[in-house]
Amino acid sequence: MKKTFASLIVSALVLSSAPHFAAADDLSEQKAKNEQQQQDNAKKQKNLESSVNQEGQKISKTQQEVNRLDEALNEKIFAVETKDRQIKATEREIVELGKEIEKYKAKLKRQEKLLGDRLRVMQENDGNSIKWEEVIFGAKNVGDLVSRVMAGKSISKQDDKMITDYQNTQKQLADAQQEVKEKKAQLVVEKQELKRQQADLESQLKERNKRLKELRKKKEKFETQLMDAKEVQQILIAQEKAIAAEKAAREREARLEKERQAQAAREAKARAEAEAAQAAAQKAAEEQAAKEAAAQQAAQEKAAQSAKPSGSTKQSAPKPSTPAPAAPAPAPATPKPAPSSGGLFIHPTAGTVTQGYGSAGGENGYTFHNGIDFGGPVGTPIVAAATGTVITASGGGPYGNHVMIAHQLNGKTYTTVYAHMSSLNARAGQRVSQGQQIGALGSTGNSTGPHLHFEIHVGGYSYSATGPANSVNPLSML
Repeated sequence: MKKTFASLIVSALVLSSAPHFAAADDLSEQKAKNEQQQQDNAKKQKNLESSVNQEGQKISKTQQEVNRLDEALNEKIFAVETKDRQIKATEREIVELGKEIEKYKAKLKRQEKLLGDRLRVMQENDGNSIKWEEVIFGAKNVGDLVSRVMAGKSISKQDDKMITDYQNTQKQLADAQQEVKEKKAQLVVEKQELKRQQADLESQLKERNKRLKELRKKKEKFETQLMDAKEVQQILIAQEKAIAAEKAAREREARLEKERQAQAAREAKARAEAEAAQAAAQKAAEEQAAKEAAAQQAAQEKAAQSAKPSGSTKQSAPKPSTPAPAAPAPAPATPKPAPSSGGLFIHPTAGTVTQGYGSAGGENGYTFHNGIDFGGPVGTPIVAAATGTVITASGGGPYGNHVMIAHQLNGKTYTTVYAHMSSLNARAGQRVSQGQQIGALGSTGNSTGPHLHFEIHVGGYSYSATGPANSVNPLSML
């Protein structure tokens, strides 16, 4: 959706019925109009500056409120993100504790199996790991007795360790289960706190969006009603230079084309004369050859007549063959005219038209949409709709990143405007060819979504928020 280009030109405030920047094609008339408008701008500049200061103070106050809300929002967003990270960390800890619990349970199961076997033995030995009477009385000698006693102590010590390990594993399992329980309780509290913070954030976002909407409305109204006279003068000067440069380029191209056609005609004439001379020489050579052949034939007949006896029958000599006439020289080739197009301009980008040319509701600061919008994804190439000279290629203002191009087509001046681009591939004063990329589709400036706002003006650029000014419906010329 096209937004107002007030940072450059809002002629409605400059004059109640502002003249077009360039409705005529004649450069001197255009220059006179530009000079007149520059004088009008200079007379009203003081009033404009006063209005700018008043509106600027109002906007600045609202902007400060939005800035304060943004600072509070940043703190709240940081707190929410921190709490969210804490919750995720707690959830990961619970998962890891769950894995440890499963390991402790598996370990207890193995320990219980081993311990069960040893407990059965201890039960059979009246609570002892071994039967000491068998150790003592079964010894063959003192050395064997010492060995048996040491082995018995080792077995008893191993059984004690097994019981201790089992008890430690039980404690570790209980501790891990208790920690999981505490972590889950902590997680419930953290999630409740996160929910509360998110509710606060949502409330602050609504308040911020409300204030921002008010700010945008004030800015749109401000930009619709006011303009910077100095920027207008700069556009007028740049436009005058671009139109003059484009006219000079077109004249130069026409002169070169005329010279090229003249050279082609001279070359065609020279080829025709050379071919005619070659044909004439060939014909003369053929006629000379025919004469020589006829003379030779006549001499042969005369010699034959004198050599014949008196009663011989007269035979007619064969007639010499007549040479075929030479083929006519081909006519010189006529240059074919260049193919013509039904429209002066090509589509500046792919995509469908999302808003047409004509009356608008006024909710966006204008009641007349003096261009058409092409919807599409960000980054879609935008090309020059016709060959011309770039008036301006800059960013900022309601148009965002935008390009204006001056064209000279069929002896008339046109200006095209390309707005809301994500990037620019052209510069002021550059001459671009039809179809050459000048930028990429975007949503900069006063734009509610990715699109290209495209205008065509007859003459120089002239804007009005309430009527067409000198713009025309681009669809009628594409």
